[in-house]
Amino acid sequence: MRIISIIWLLIINLSVFSQSITARINRSTVSVGDNFQVTFDIEGDGSNFSAPSFENFGVLSGPNKSSSMQWVNGEFSSSLSYSYILKAMNEGEFSIEPASVKFKSNVVQSQSIKVRVLPSRQQSSAQPSTATQSKPNPQVTSKESKEDLFLKLYVDKKQVFVGEQIIATYLLYMNTQIVNYASSRPVFNGFYAQELEVDPSGSLVNETINGKQYTVATMKKVVLTPQKSGEITVPSLDMEMVIRVAEKQQRRSMFDQFFGSYKNVKVEVKSNEEKINVSRLPTQGQPRDFIGAVGEFKLNTNLDRTEVGVNEAINLTVNISGKGNLELISLPKIEFPNDFETYDPKTKQDISVTAAGTKGKRTFEYVLIPRFAGEFKLKPVSFSYFDPKTKSYKQLSSESITLNVLRTDGESVASGAAHLAPKKENVQIIGKDIRFIKIDEPELKRKESGFYRSTLFYALSTLPLVGMGASIFLFGFFRTQNSDLNALKSKRAGGIAKKHLAKATKLLNGENEPFYDAISLALFGYISDKLVIPFSELNREKIEETLHSKKVSSDTQDKLKKALDECEMVRFAPGIIRGKEEMLSASKQIIEELEDEL
Repeated sequence: MRIISIIWLLIINLSVFSQSITARINRSTVSVGDNFQVTFDIEGDGSNFSAPSFENFGVLSGPNKSSSMQWVNGEFSSSLSYSYILKAMNEGEFSIEPASVKFKSNVVQSQSIKVRVLPSRQQSSAQPSTATQSKPNPQVTSKESKEDLFLKLYVDKKQVFVGEQIIATYLLYMNTQIVNYASSRPVFNGFYAQELEVDPSGSLVNETINGKQYTVATMKKVVLTPQKSGEITVPSLDMEMVIRVAEKQQRRSMFDQFFGSYKNVKVEVKSNEEKINVSRLPTQGQPRDFIGAVGEFKLNTNLDRTEVGVNEAINLTVNISGKGNLELISLPKIEFPNDFETYDPKTKQDISVTAAGTKGKRTFEYVLIPRFAGEFKLKPVSFSYFDPKTKSYKQLSSESITLNVLRTDGESVASGAAHLAPKKENVQIIGKDIRFIKIDEPELKRKESGFYRSTLFYALSTLPLVGMGASIFLFGFFRTQNSDLNALKSKRAGGIAKKHLAKATKLLNGENEPFYDAISLALFGYISDKLVIPFSELNREKIEETLHSKKVSSDTQDKLKKALDECEMVRFAPGIIRGKEEMLSASKQIIEELEDEL
């Protein structure tokens, strides 16, 4: 028993030892304006990585994620690293706080790191120059370095329609050795942007330009969906790099003849911009059921049963699959029989963003409950989309479905029509088509000769009192009704906000970008539904104009504008926006306020 306990303690200690997070830095002494790299290495299977705030430093890049796995002598090990490129902003001695990661139920922290920041003039004197030492020089941007290193932006199309997807690719051409780099995050105004995951080191190819050999790396690839017509600019990509170049100076030793002398040069490179001409979708020939889909799609419907009993639930599934702006497609309009009770559909999606654009499928699941027996025909489901290749609208339609609803005793309509449950329209005319004959003796009254003491006399005499009482009653009634209506409206607003923000709520514990993209999509989707504006025609200018015309308060409009701006800025400056919990709460409040005012 004692041996087993010792072995168990050893296993626990080994597992704890293999689970750790360590912080390291490439330089502990830097000068104001210099960049340096901080890396957090995670050993073991960790989750929920939380980085420090990096106070007193600017974050130029990160988190840059890398992982490795090893199998040595039958033992498996894995490690994960998160690195950040930071910029020293102020002089002094600073501490980078620990990062944390969760291993099952335990939260483990790294050690803190001390960084000394010197004035830029002190660092040059503190680090003596040698023939082989790296000497960063932020001001050198020679003609040779620009010829050896440049960025290019390519787009696959420059003439598109609203909703038609564009692939934007940023390529880096290099004929020099890169020591380090950091890049900005472009803000794609006027586009719904979906960035692809690319590995620059894994996409290297060789290309010859004007007789000069270059190594080409894909730095960024983005799928862009224009949301408005007109000329829209795809922005440039800015990068700051440190490259190694040979020094042109007199040799100071015999070893320079063989090894040479090098220095590190900081250069800034910037790609070109591209102008995209976006045309409106044609109104001629546009089907009534068009809901903003642009691309190539297929429609498929399925009813789980064609024979069912009264008050039994059935499921109708509508699948829209293909390639195009799937995530921006609204709910298709479907007409169901009046004798069916229906509920809001449940939406699922399996969508992937590839180098060829967005593809996958969206599924809408409807729950239907027939309340009366009989044979019903479900009308065909129709779906229209715009095909940019043929520059025309195409309409898809499913086949009609016949549904046999049995009586509660299991008999079909054909076998016993006399016992069918009445339909709603039949119930409504009972008591109107046939009047019963009265068999009682009529009560006859002698006609009064004068107005005094007649029924009309007494009715007119009591009318003022009745009117006064009715006024008091109606005042109290409408006051109560108004209070109940406000409460109901507030409750409904909360439900609508919860519905639109459901996806963002699920992404609270995930990465930043998918969460803020879900917030942006939820706000745009709510406004599209509320203002009855097709998603493909929705843009910031139209939202502002419509809300202003509907006299929505400037405070609510400012809150909405701020939330949308922050969702766009998260890719460029994640450190200056609100946290996820605060953003989710603010978005819910915005939707509830809009529900109250619209």
